[in-house]
Parts: sequence; structure tokens; C-alpha cells
Amino acid sequence: MKQHFTKLAGAVLIGMTIGLTQSISASAGVIEDRQARFKANNGSMRAIGAALGSGDVAVIKAEATKIAEWAKVMPDYFPKGSDGAPSSAKSDLWENFDLFRKQADDNHQAALALIAAADSGDMDKARGALMEVGATCKACHQNFKGY
Repeated sequence: MKQHFTKLAGAVLIGMTIGLTQSISASAGVIEDRQARFKANNGSMRAIGAALGSGDVAVIKAEATKIAEWAKVMPDYFPKGSDGAPSSAKSDLWENFDLFRKQADDNHQAALALIAAADSGDMDKARGALMEVGATCKACHQNFKGY
């Protein structure tokens, strides 16, 4: 009986260790995925800024669409337990997740407004809309990233 219990306890311990390792890996994977998406988002912002100078509406709309799509799913990339290194997200994000969702939606709406501004052909209006997208990024960073 003692030998059976020891084997059972060992199997449970191995299972728990594998589960913990998979959980950590999943967290690290989602952190890396979201960091890559944020870097791509930054690239989109830069591309839009460059396209505003030349009046390239197609680039503005394409990159703003990427931003809008990312903002829409952004909260899904912050599951509980995906904090800590290599993440630089503050714990406040998970404590105030409703505010985080709202700020992601604000970013989504600002990106949609940028698309509409580009569609109008008014580059001054599009510049203002891009500044609003940037303001939504900054607001979220101030609350949940510390800058």
C-alpha cells in the first residue's frame, strides 16, 4: 500500500510540475505575442505619420485598420497570470481590467476615426485623428505601464 501511495504521489507531482511549466510557457508566449503586436502597432503609427506627408490615403487606412484590429483584441492578450518578466505591464492593469478594456476600446474608436478622416481626404483632419490615436496609447501607458 505504501509503495502504491508513493507512486501515486509521484505521478501527481509530475503532473503538477508539467501543468505549471505549461502555464508558465503559455504566459511567456502570450507576453511575447502581445509585445510583438505592440511593436507592430508602433510601426503602423510611424508608417501613418510618413504617409500623412505624402497624402497616401491607402497606407493610412491600411495601417489604421491594423491598429483598430489590434485594439479590438488587445484585452485578450492580457489573461490573468501574464504579468511579470518579460512583461512591463503594471499589476494595476488586472486590478482595473474594466478601465483597461475601455482604454483599448478608446484606441479602437480613435483608429476608426482616423480611417474616416483619411477617407475624407482631409490630411489636416487625419493628422488630428492620428494625434488622438497617440493620445489613447499614451493614456493607457500612463495607467498601466508607467509612462
